[in-house]
Amino acid sequence: MKPPVCEICQKRLTIGSADKPTGGLVWFKDYRDLPQGMVGHPKGLGWFCEQHYQQAQLFSDHSKADAIGKIRSLL
Repeated sequence: MKPPVCEICQKRLTIGSADKPTGGLVWFKDYRDLPQGMVGHPKGLGWFCEQHYQQAQLFSDHSKADAIGKIRSLL
């Protein structure tokens, strides 16, 4: 699993800390779980900070790459 860093702005998230959570994981249309016994980060799964999390959720019916492109085009 990748560390919790926003796919858009590279901000480190504080998930699980005493601070207020700053976003979360979004599962996209192209999500594919890793094969059993394999270690890594699943395709189509991304971390997003509080600022970009809701936008990412709106595009969750797209591929992760397409969603990231759409969010960046809105900046």
